[in-house]
Amino acid sequence: MVEAWRLTLSEGLDRMAEGSLSAADWTRSLLGRIDALDDRLKAWTQVDRQGALAAAERVDAARAGGEALGPLAGAPYAAKDIIDIKGLRREAGSPLYAGYVPEEDAACTGRLREAGAVALGKTVTTQFANGDPSITRNPWNLERSPGGSSSGSAAAVGAGMVPAALGSQTTGSTLRPAAFCGVAALKPTYGRIPRNGIVKVSWNFDHLGIIARSIEDIARLLEVAAGPDPGDHGAPDVPVESYAAASSPRKPARALFYKSDFMPRASGEVAERITAAAALLEENGVRVEEGRLSLDLDQIHAAHFLARCVDSATYHEDMFIENADDYAPAVRRTVTTGFMVPAVHYLKALRLQARFTEAMDAVFESYDIVILPTQVEGPPPREESTGSTLFNEQLTFSGHPALTLPVGRGADGMPLGIQLGGRRFGEADLLAAARWCEEELGWRAEIADVPG
Repeated sequence: MVEAWRLTLSEGLDRMAEGSLSAADWTRSLLGRIDALDDRLKAWTQVDRQGALAAAERVDAARAGGEALGPLAGAPYAAKDIIDIKGLRREAGSPLYAGYVPEEDAACTGRLREAGAVALGKTVTTQFANGDPSITRNPWNLERSPGGSSSGSAAAVGAGMVPAALGSQTTGSTLRPAAFCGVAALKPTYGRIPRNGIVKVSWNFDHLGIIARSIEDIARLLEVAAGPDPGDHGAPDVPVESYAAASSPRKPARALFYKSDFMPRASGEVAERITAAAALLEENGVRVEEGRLSLDLDQIHAAHFLARCVDSATYHEDMFIENADDYAPAVRRTVTTGFMVPAVHYLKALRLQARFTEAMDAVFESYDIVILPTQVEGPPPREESTGSTLFNEQLTFSGHPALTLPVGRGADGMPLGIQLGGRRFGEADLLAAARWCEEELGWRAEIADVPG
């Protein structure tokens, strides 16, 4: 019998439905895995042992009593520590929020609670979800970065401590950590998951994301978490599909590979692996064509960085003025840069964003997916950096959904990821293409054999 902590979220839900696994036993198995590993990985800020077991036992009692259950009843998950869970600390990696306990759930965690999901606890974030390295280590090599800012969420999923976790992405903070830790992740369309109840970085670019070891798991979580909310006017009233059913594996017909934009800037092994992956898609019947982005990567980077800094300065202004010394270096640079940007330049950056979004919309009139790398290179040393965000900015800037899948490992054994993008609010089609890649091409997540 496979140890329960090894199960994906979908496998665990299926076993509970057939009666071969209880929610409490699944939770205990994961808590044991956390106990065995987290002194090395440092992925968690808080593990809610009593609360998680109590919630799991309530699910088991309800199931035994024949009560109606939510679609995620008994499914364990974790949330990045910028996302509110009622009764659990939310400190955002900063001493300024030390000891803060929200009295309400964020919109997304509230929906998961209503669906019966069991929150195991909160995972480490870089300070204020910015670029300073966190204490978390990569489960494949403890001296390498797990990425950021969703470092704890990616490491916890990659190490088998939890089957799925919520992250966030303002530049590359969901997809890059997932790629570094060898798992799958989705950054949905801008606004697809409402963001009320989270610590903000940039109102224009913040996306909530999902990290898991299978695309089916991501689809199940998205189906519950997605949809408009009155607390987030950036979450439009677009119908939520039955993503788990609508995303059954389906081969994409046409793909656009941004080879000339990205390969010259990628490390040798990333360029080689992504080029080979595109060729494998073509060998398996996907029509792959090469194309160029409508804007240069440096133009996108400049506009995205400028607007993100202004948004961050606006959010942090009052607290920063009183507590600048408590801000980590990268956050301090972001906020102080934002204070110095003239309004006219900020508006020009947002106009550039609008034009680029329209150009990407036009691309998806002809192509099912676009192909690009998730990472510039392998994970750097953990104390130096969370890794370059250069290849994650484009679809965050435009707000189109993007996901990452593992496509093997580099010469040093560290995971490498491929990034696929789709049309806005076209998550079902994008997830279907990714599930086909999992099944037909073997682009599947593995649980790391954690050193030590």
